[in-house]
Amino acid sequence: MKAVIKWGGFTGVMAFTVAWLGGFFHSKVAPAEVHETPQKVSGLKIQTVKAEEKVVTSKFAGTVVAQDSARISTRLAGFVEKVLVDVGDRVKKGQLLMVIDPKDLMAQKESLKHQIEATKAQAWFAKRTYERLLALRDIGGVTEQQLDMAKAQCEALENAVKSLTSALKTIENNLRYAEIKAPFEGVVSLRPVNEGDFVGPGSLLMVIDKPPYEVVVYLPERLFGKIKVGQPLKVEVNETTVVGKVKTVSPSIDPMSRTFMVKVSIPENCKLGSGKSAYVEVPDVKSEKTILIPQKAVFKWGDFTAVYVVDEQGILHLRFVRLGLPYGNKVEVLSGLRDGEKIVIEGMKKACDGCAVSNINGG
Repeated sequence: MKAVIKWGGFTGVMAFTVAWLGGFFHSKVAPAEVHETPQKVSGLKIQTVKAEEKVVTSKFAGTVVAQDSARISTRLAGFVEKVLVDVGDRVKKGQLLMVIDPKDLMAQKESLKHQIEATKAQAWFAKRTYERLLALRDIGGVTEQQLDMAKAQCEALENAVKSLTSALKTIENNLRYAEIKAPFEGVVSLRPVNEGDFVGPGSLLMVIDKPPYEVVVYLPERLFGKIKVGQPLKVEVNETTVVGKVKTVSPSIDPMSRTFMVKVSIPENCKLGSGKSAYVEVPDVKSEKTILIPQKAVFKWGDFTAVYVVDEQGILHLRFVRLGLPYGNKVEVLSGLRDGEKIVIEGMKKACDGCAVSNINGG
């Protein structure tokens, strides 16, 4: 019985102690929120997110052509003696471009001169002979047959002189083609021959382009009616992008290829040549509105991308976003942002998650 009493007393003491430590005998204090003042940051530039119409562009391959082009050939057959210009060189009208070895023609010219002189001498002698025979006819010293033969020989030699003289003029005229000169001021775009090559009549020696240049491109039927004369289009050529203007648009569609031709003029300061490949960037399809933000507003953390969003109380929140394709200095936001929200676009290094914004610049 004594042991039971002692144990019950110990239990009571322990219960009292636990109650006291738990604050059972103290007055209750109502719970309350602890307010922490957020850190303020300044010097941030804020921008309101606005959904924009995204324009999709497509690139189409084209070919560079000159406004005017001359394919230079020759009437001669011979070896190329000198080549004075190269592809890409600018030339002036009348400038000497190439020389074809004229030795064979010069030899023919000298040979013809000797033949002409000898034939002229024979023709002079034949004419004097015919004149003497005419004087003898009145006294019966010559027959009509002899006169006819002398006259025919005289005429044959005179015709031979004319024929040889004509051949000489032809050679002298052809000798002018031994020196290849520029027909107008332009740029050498093609030169398929080199010094020492043998060329013949009609062989292509050189192509001279007369700037300005333009790109000929064939666009698909779906773009017909959407490309206008004077419309600026980006053109990529020689690893450089320039802005050209639509010069010509075909009024009809090719029924076989279902395409139409467009000519885009290129700025004159571009160093080009006929036949080069170029790519024309054409607005293709307008999609629904999408959110585009400046690329500098994106906070990158490893493989994650985020932006600082400013709520209605001016508190910054670092929010992860999923990005799409870049468009110039902007980038498409696929998810994570809504139209009308405000984000930080400058002063990213000063921003922090949970901080309050002060001295907001922008809108």
